Amino acid sequence: MISMPQSQPQPSPQPDPEPLCTSGAWVFVPDSTNSLGEVQHGYLTCDGERVVLPYCSGVLADLLRTIRQLEGDIAHRWDSLPTPAGA
Repeated sequence: MISMPQSQPQPSPQPDPEPLCTSGAWVFVPDSTNSLGEVQHGYLTCDGERVVLPYCSGVLADLLRTIRQLEGDIAHRWDSLPTPAGA
């Protein structure tokens, strides 16, 4: 029996790219995927210098997302604290 080759699933369109994240003078640009499904590795950039992160940009993006979420949670909790009397 001859099996027909199965077509590869088309890459799903990427949601809007994440905002860039700054850390001091450095800017982190996360991985991106073009319309052909090719991944462009994320990188750090500062003063025209670029450090490509082919092995760890996904991990760094996850870490930065977690930090951003923690900051948002802390800000929300801070805002919901009762204000002291006479303040």
